[in-house]
Amino acid sequence: MTTRVLPAIAAAALGALVASLIDRVSHRALCLLISFAAGALLSVAVFDMMPEAAQMAGWTAAAGGAMAGYFLFFLISRFIFHVCPACSATHTEANFKALTWTMMIALSIHSFMDGFAVCAGGADASRVGLLVLVAVVYHKLPEGLALTLVAIASGFGRPKAFLVTVALEAVTTLAGGLVAMNVSLTPFWTGAAIGLAAGSFVYVVIHALLSEFIKHHPRSTVLAALAGAAAMILTGFFLAQPGRV
Repeated sequence: MTTRVLPAIAAAALGALVASLIDRVSHRALCLLISFAAGALLSVAVFDMMPEAAQMAGWTAAAGGAMAGYFLFFLISRFIFHVCPACSATHTEANFKALTWTMMIALSIHSFMDGFAVCAGGADASRVGLLVLVAVVYHKLPEGLALTLVAIASGFGRPKAFLVTVALEAVTTLAGGLVAMNVSLTPFWTGAAIGLAAGSFVYVVIHALLSEFIKHHPRSTVLAALAGAAAMILTGFFLAQPGRV
């Protein structure tokens, strides 16, 4: 059911609400939140989504899907806009000051893939679907916060910035979920699609962490990312217990 994307949308709305109510969020705090979420996404992509994709479609198709997802997001970032503009908002050298149409298009594709991953990952394996959902929820919180800050900095009033962020996140994430749940795919193509989503997550992780690690807070970035990965591993262990899912 597409209702499984609602916690992710709620997390983005919560982040947007926080950003609309406070005067300032420090670069370091936002970096920690995004790094934690990135570690969670990487853990789920590597240890849960890829094995599930390989089980359904074989490792060759799973790896091919992952490479396609990675390079799709690379091309979007290269020729349209940073595919995770909220993550890029933590990079002070990028000097984000405007919520542009190209930024909104790129974020829409990114959020669409979030919704798709949540529902495709849970199509045949409830444990994997739940883990993907938790990781996406972690990511949506700082994403909603950062995007709202970008909107405010571009001249939007706080209520309007909040509404724009929530509307964009809700519509695109739900659209991804609807496509995943209503397009009939064979197990092979479902596995390849899960690999595609996993590859897109890996690109987002690298994009979110690399600049922070090199130029800003290397120690904090690594520790926060490790904490996010550990949180997902523990969650996976908990869900693996009999009767949990």
